[in-house]
Amino acid sequence: MKYLLVLLIFLLDRITKELAERGYFNRLNIDFFLNFYLTHNYGVAFGIDIARKIILIFNFLALIVLVLLYRKFGFIGLAFILGGLLGNLYDRVFYGYVIDFIHLRNFFVFNLADLFISLGGVLVFFKLIK
Repeated sequence: MKYLLVLLIFLLDRITKELAERGYFNRLNIDFFLNFYLTHNYGVAFGIDIARKIILIFNFLALIVLVLLYRKFGFIGLAFILGGLLGNLYDRVFYGYVIDFIHLRNFFVFNLADLFISLGGVLVFFKLIK
């Protein structure tokens, strides 16, 4: 039951990425500040390019650490980060890239996993300074 939120985030990320791959979001056009278009990110955050093996090793190490922390503390911010990490790690393992499709004006293209990782990071930050 503790991992239900992690699973939900992972599934939501996978479903939206599959819809993006099939072109579903191409039909949506919110022109003012939000666009949807499909990109494949072979690098890491913000398109920074690092060798694929290094990225995978780092991701698996982060996964182990996050699972251990989540098992111990059960904090929702860690669940967000863990679910997002699993979503992007799935892409890297099975496709060799991360599927991105959400574009805010004057910002990078990202996906729901990235959004949950960022939100989880903010929650963990505020938990630590509290």
